[in-house]
Amino acid sequence: MVLYTALRLGTTTFAALVAVALVVVLLRYRDRASARALLGVGVFTSVGSLLHLLVADLTSPNAAIAVTGWDVEASAWVVIGTTTTVIAGGLWVLFAFRYTGRSRRVVQATGAIIGAISIGAVMTAALAVRDPSPLTFQLLTVTFLLMGFLVTIGVFLLLWTSIDQQAVPLREPLLLAGGAIVLLSGSFVAQIFERPVIRPALTAIAGGLFLFAVVRYPVFETPPAVRVLGRDRVVGELADGILIVDRSGRVRDLNPAGERLFDVSRASVLEEAFESLFPTAISLTDVAKRADPIRIELPDGTTVSVTADPVTDGRGRQVGHLITCTDVTARQRREEQLTLLSRFVVEVIQGRMTAVADEVTEIENTSFDDAPEVAGRMWERTTQLTTLVAQTRSIERAIAENGVRPDERLAVGAVLRELRDSITTEAGPKMAVDTPADAIDTAVNSALLASLLEPVLEDACAHAVTQVEVTVETDPPTVRIIDDRPDVNDRAEKGSDADLSLAVSRLALDQLGGHLSVERTSEGRRAVVVVLPSGDTRETDRPHTTGGDA
Repeated sequence: MVLYTALRLGTTTFAALVAVALVVVLLRYRDRASARALLGVGVFTSVGSLLHLLVADLTSPNAAIAVTGWDVEASAWVVIGTTTTVIAGGLWVLFAFRYTGRSRRVVQATGAIIGAISIGAVMTAALAVRDPSPLTFQLLTVTFLLMGFLVTIGVFLLLWTSIDQQAVPLREPLLLAGGAIVLLSGSFVAQIFERPVIRPALTAIAGGLFLFAVVRYPVFETPPAVRVLGRDRVVGELADGILIVDRSGRVRDLNPAGERLFDVSRASVLEEAFESLFPTAISLTDVAKRADPIRIELPDGTTVSVTADPVTDGRGRQVGHLITCTDVTARQRREEQLTLLSRFVVEVIQGRMTAVADEVTEIENTSFDDAPEVAGRMWERTTQLTTLVAQTRSIERAIAENGVRPDERLAVGAVLRELRDSITTEAGPKMAVDTPADAIDTAVNSALLASLLEPVLEDACAHAVTQVEVTVETDPPTVRIIDDRPDVNDRAEKGSDADLSLAVSRLALDQLGGHLSVERTSEGRRAVVVVLPSGDTRETDRPHTTGGDA
């Protein structure tokens, strides 16, 4: 008997200590609404354990009379245990609703219901302590069952956040839900077996589950509702189209970027086959097996890079695929531009190297006196080729580094002044730059503009007598470069090596949607007109020019 009494005292005391520890841990989270509700669970669990110790363990009912002067029945532990469990269970339901991100209106309505049930339980408990009639115990049982129904809903919401929404690891809601179930079962199981010690034992287990969950997991740092909203927001704001398809290849979800990319609504493609979004024959199996992306051209001319990643459940079983669709139209355009520039340089080098080889043969067949002149021409040609390669690499690098963006606002004056300072010399011709005060609308950034204009300005400074004039117009964005070089025959100039210095810039501008041409002013001066690309730089909008402009 003494051993059993010690066991009861130790169990109830331990339950009270666990509840107090839960309260202490939760005090640092008291500014969180969901934490305050769980803090209330700890408080009422502590109160219930202390009252149980008073009326059930300390040789009831003599201890209660000695401490409080109340003459309570031996069954008072049932009333106290059921009432505190109902109130603690109601607070746990509020925690569960706030933890899973229910709306304020739903939480307020639930709180009103819980408050009514709790008040009813307290009033019934007061009647039961004074007059423990069967009716009062039945009413108390009704409040217990009502609260049990609400706790069941809370348990479902907790598990749903993990299983369906995959917002948190399953262990976290399992611990929180398990603690609620054990807490609610304590008084009920103790009454069935008529062993009061069962109630504090199960209360201690419930408090331990709550305490472990709070200490082990970030229960109040990032609630599941925030995690789901944050994840959905990230997916929703991705620039890439995201498709979720199941194992049968049916579309289960589509983010806003995917709607814009395929020009469809999310509702219209749900349950549709994955292949229905693409104009060409494409198999989900083939996409999933490919290590590298597949490029597909959509009807509007957009080129899409498609990759598939498997989606698995907690046991590693594949349940579908996550399809990433990236708009690579601009990237493909840049690749085509770079390829064309490189091909042009290779063709020029091949042609000029043939000329260099002929000049080497000429050196071998000429007299000693004529050899320096031929060697000079050979040196000039190789220098031109080296400069051409450097110019091409500079433009290619600027294009590859996203040098073209629609509706770029560019302060062209700063770029021109920097080029002027790097090109002009004390002994050479002067360069006058006249630019508008405001930035101009163009599709190229400052690095690409500098790469395009540098060879043109260098050529103008190399041939001008005294001055180079640079003016900028805004509509369309145009840079006009005029120099006072001596008048030469246009036909001879077009076929000379002088035109090679503008060839790469002209070709790049044609590909970007701009234009480069050579004109003669009314005074007979040479003017290079560079029309910069602006707005949409799609292939269909580009003017096509020939090399005869110069």
